[in-house]
Amino acid sequence: MQQRPPLQTREDVLPHPAFGGRSRGYDQPMRALVLKIREMGETHNPLLVNLRQQYMYPSLVTEHRWQSLVDNLGHYRKCRRTGNNRATVLRDHDLILLALYRVAFPKATAAEINAFLYRANYGTFDFRFYSPSQITKCEQRLGLTRKVGSTTAYQALLPRNKRKRWCYWNLPYPYGIADIRRHDLIDMDECGVELATADRSIGKAYIGKRVKQSGLYSKSDKWTLLLAISGHPNGRRWQNLWTGEGTTGDRMVSFLTMILEQLGPGTADQRFCFIMDNLSSHHNIQMSLLIFTAGHRLVFRAPYYPIDGPIEYVFNTIQGTLRINMDSIVDGPSLVDEVHAAIGDIETFEPYFINCGYWIN
Repeated sequence: MQQRPPLQTREDVLPHPAFGGRSRGYDQPMRALVLKIREMGETHNPLLVNLRQQYMYPSLVTEHRWQSLVDNLGHYRKCRRTGNNRATVLRDHDLILLALYRVAFPKATAAEINAFLYRANYGTFDFRFYSPSQITKCEQRLGLTRKVGSTTAYQALLPRNKRKRWCYWNLPYPYGIADIRRHDLIDMDECGVELATADRSIGKAYIGKRVKQSGLYSKSDKWTLLLAISGHPNGRRWQNLWTGEGTTGDRMVSFLTMILEQLGPGTADQRFCFIMDNLSSHHNIQMSLLIFTAGHRLVFRAPYYPIDGPIEYVFNTIQGTLRINMDSIVDGPSLVDEVHAAIGDIETFEPYFINCGYWIN
């Protein structure tokens, strides 16, 4: 934090305007005095000539320039100090159009933005195309930053799927989770893991050279991670990792049976609710009967909305951890060890649930 200087601290002497540098120019009273003397016809007074030679009075060029300002603009005020930074080019109506276009098309390129603005200003003879840097500066003024984007499926915007999502968040059980506490939620899903998951695809090298590093090259067996996480602060989790076949109904039933044995039967005071996406393997009658027979609940999330699943962000955290530890992953067993370690390093999954909107305690 910058402290206030001591009392009666003198300012540094600024350079004279005639010598350039960081001068603040002549102030307004001096300009008024010079123009008043000029109006009286005393511009070439010997005393003023002597002062000009000592750089204590504005030069004739400066005096003529101020008079030109009065003749052309009606004033003789000095210009603002801008640091030689040009004024913003993309502004006014085009600025509003750019903001609206970014809302509709957040992944648009600079060329597409120029084409849109040209069509929006069709018939305007003084329209100009903007450079990518001018568009970037304008977007920075709007608070827009460059980041990795995501894609929402067209099916997610269908009326029936939007309605299903609204029901999921706003209706009570069994139509939604509006009356279910976060502590009672258990999210379950599966993902694929392989050695390539831990490989980093971006690096740096000299211009014209490849980014090369020794490591895994050939394809390896794909491992399937079946994971269930609890929204309770205690951070309970259940996991199963195998290679070979994918997720089958029998594996889901076996995994769910293990979880229910640890949870115990549901009661009026403690009844858990399983949330899953709409994969066909999840719509298993036997699996649903196991949950309902144990006294617990089951709600499926709206299709095409993975952002509502806390476990999706957990999978992303695991993948990021694997990339950090890529140098210690050389084969299948080391990959399995790192996956289990990455899951174990997460103390609680409650922040993931809160981030997705599960706020009821």
